[in-house]
Amino acid sequence: KNIFKKVHELSSSIATRKPRHGYTDQVTSRNTFSINFNMSTLRFVSWNVRGVGSREKKVKIINRLNDLQADIVFLQETHVSRTSAHTLSSSQFPHMYSACYNSKQRGVAILINKRINFSIRNTMSDPEGRFIILNLSIQNIDLCIASIYGPNVDDPSFFHTFFTSLADHSDTTLVIGGDFNLVLNAEIDRLSTAVSQRNWQSADILKQYMKDFGLCDAWRSHHPTLRDYSFFSQVHHSHSRLDYFLVSSSMMTEITDTQIHPITISDHAPVSMSLT
Repeated sequence: KNIFKKVHELSSSIATRKPRHGYTDQVTSRNTFSINFNMSTLRFVSWNVRGVGSREKKVKIINRLNDLQADIVFLQETHVSRTSAHTLSSSQFPHMYSACYNSKQRGVAILINKRINFSIRNTMSDPEGRFIILNLSIQNIDLCIASIYGPNVDDPSFFHTFFTSLADHSDTTLVIGGDFNLVLNAEIDRLSTAVSQRNWQSADILKQYMKDFGLCDAWRSHHPTLRDYSFFSQVHHSHSRLDYFLVSSSMMTEITDTQIHPITISDHAPVSMSLT
């Protein structure tokens, strides 16, 4: 009860919250760009890459993102330190924003394709390397976007921290993508040989925040009964849909395509969402 009380207190305080000043981590980009690009479709890709690692792996990741025609990329488990975060950028994705932890754990990033015309209003990143939030304008459309890497243990406090940071942008269209490390519906988002699966309190908390912030699971909204998965656990012998986009319900009519792509390079599948 106390946890849900905290959710409702946050929801009721959104309208009166004063601006927060978050920790800003690595940024490789100019703040404003004027690229002559007539955008007809904007494609988001989210991918837990399980470490960028060697130059060879980075090239494979960038090539795959190009194959997916990605415009804005949310990466998780980058495994880079703050001093080497700039290596995440490339000629195709020169604009990079990251929150780092260390070279072996966590780390998230947002990459923006060179053809996108955008301007950054502000950024907020997590010193624990679990989320990065950008408030930006793309061809005069205001968006708040976030890449998130949830804990692999039941930790409701993480989602309280994340949504508290996001509350300042609740009046802006939201696009949150990442590896949440939990399923929203255990009946259809997980396939396991285990007799029973315990219900994480974090999942209930996340669903409550989705309701309070007016968020929808984009893939599930387009595929209400389909079973598909973005991760396979060798340890638990289970398939799970841990990677997805949560978006403002007001933009659902603009989403034309959502996909879970084949698992390659990493142990997670990249997932994509297209807006028109």
